[in-house]
Amino acid sequence: MDEKNVKDHCFRTALAGLDLTEMDDHIIRYAAMICNALSVERIFFIHIAKSLELPERVLKEYPDLLAPLDESIHMDLEKKIENYFRPVSDTEVVIEVKEGDPIEKILRLTRIKEVDMILMGRKLSLKGSGIVSSHIARKSPCSLLLIPENPPPLIDRIMIPLDFSRHSALAVGCAQRISEATGASMSCANIYKVPTGYHTTGKTFEEFAAIMEGHANNDFSDFLEGHKVEGEVPCSFLLSTDGDYAELIYEHAVDIKASLIVLGSRGRTGVAAILMGSLAEKLTYLDHNIPLLIAKEKGENMGFIEALMRI
Repeated sequence: MDEKNVKDHCFRTALAGLDLTEMDDHIIRYAAMICNALSVERIFFIHIAKSLELPERVLKEYPDLLAPLDESIHMDLEKKIENYFRPVSDTEVVIEVKEGDPIEKILRLTRIKEVDMILMGRKLSLKGSGIVSSHIARKSPCSLLLIPENPPPLIDRIMIPLDFSRHSALAVGCAQRISEATGASMSCANIYKVPTGYHTTGKTFEEFAAIMEGHANNDFSDFLEGHKVEGEVPCSFLLSTDGDYAELIYEHAVDIKASLIVLGSRGRTGVAAILMGSLAEKLTYLDHNIPLLIAKEKGENMGFIEALMRI
């Protein structure tokens, strides 16, 4: 991945899923902020209802309900979205109300509209299970932004977990764009561990941990140089002793008061194409209040979407 691909990764088109609950306000507000930061050209706000037909008994009881349900929902969403997006004049807003299976419809629309980033809510206490968000997270063919309840009002500190892969470089590029637009600081984090056979070297655990940290530091320098990352980007090196990388990353994000985590997700092939990298997947399910942007190369899971489109 060359410098151009890393730094100029584009989010021209976004898609945000709404479910007509209190969560929508959080998603819309945060979407306005991120669209402004990433210069998103167009965003689709999508609500998928199981059915858009009013029950016959309701029609008999309220005969004046002449407007189709989809039009009523559209008008309500339009008023709400306008309040947040009025200052974001450069982003075109499109509202669509459809019926059917939410997961299937969102993935189909992602393919049809050539979406670069999906925005979904992550519910902890608000009404709804968040099942759609978790399924989209696993199957998304593009970058995914998971927005928690009551997300931070500003993006002022971005943390990027690194494994020094090209997907990490993609995450750094995304974080740089957001940082430049918002003035947020950036910091990276890399996890290292001590190999199980360290004792055969005659060194203590602490001594070998220092050796492994030194290698990680060198790898970080090579990573910055190899991907032409500009500016001073600090990196914390975190020693894992139990293998729970996701928990370690999240705890570090809380410690440094990160307001956004940007993580590169590895693409897979074959049957496993619907899965994210293990760290991204575990972070998705952690109960936390930090927005998580999972940066993917567009179309990495497209084989799955193409198969879905033929169903």
